[in-house]
Amino acid sequence: MTPMKRIPLGPEASMGDFRRYPGCRFLITCALCSWSKDYNPERVIARLQELRRGGHATPIQRLARYVAWNCPTCSHVKWRAELAWPPGLTPGEVRRLTNVYRN
Repeated sequence: MTPMKRIPLGPEASMGDFRRYPGCRFLITCALCSWSKDYNPERVIARLQELRRGGHATPIQRLARYVAWNCPTCSHVKWRAELAWPPGLTPGEVRRLTNVYRN
């Protein structure tokens, strides 16, 4: 499996920033063993709004604290959250997604 390419964002990055990176995914990673799982950022925002815990302006780094379940590999709870590009995303696909978001 090809690893996801992380998007370097500062600590002030929010969930709404996913719109600037078409095709990106919300990635949570165990800080101890590097196990990771990716999610659709739009669904994460919808869930935050449903739970009344945030939305587009929620800082990405704060979301790691909301993950309460144990890592399936090492059984610890120490998560890191970020945006990342999925493997195999081509520049042509990024352009297509940019046009979809723009229109």
